[in-house]
Amino acid sequence: MVPQKPPKERSRKIPNHGRGAFALELASHAAMGTAMGLGFCFLLTLMGRPGLANMIAHNTAPKVTAIMPIGFTSLMFAVGATLTGMVLMTMEER
Repeated sequence: MVPQKPPKERSRKIPNHGRGAFALELASHAAMGTAMGLGFCFLLTLMGRPGLANMIAHNTAPKVTAIMPIGFTSLMFAVGATLTGMVLMTMEER
């Protein structure tokens, strides 16, 4: 039997995927942040203060009143997740 050589150690290099992959990963972070923001706003509305649900229910335009906190919360979560993802991806490249 011929003795086998041990495999060479591979250096840990992160492949350069290009700008398209970077933008796609940022978009996925933004989508995850939006989903988290929607879930948080849903929980806040259902389990939070009853005044928030009453304010939405008894307003003259309840759809607009409900969309404002939902949109703001999901936008803030999306921006935070996108910026965090960008920092982590740039640190990972180095």
